[in-house]
Amino acid sequence: MTMRTYESLPTAAARIGVSVKTIRRRIAGGVLPVYRCGRILRLDPDDVDAMFDRYPQWTAAALSSKACRSGHAS
Repeated sequence: MTMRTYESLPTAAARIGVSVKTIRRRIAGGVLPVYRCGRILRLDPDDVDAMFDRYPQWTAAALSSKACRSGHAS
């Protein structure tokens, strides 16, 4: 059985390079689930990582095709 780990809001914020205020906004917006034990708030690191979406990678062919359509040369 794997032991679940949780992290504090400041730890999560530092790990992903955002402010604690940003983490709190994501919690308030329903994007990031939070676990409470009394007054202590904890986050599942997997939930924090799931906030990120992969940005599409552009290939050289796609970039040159886009440049040709816009009239700019690469």
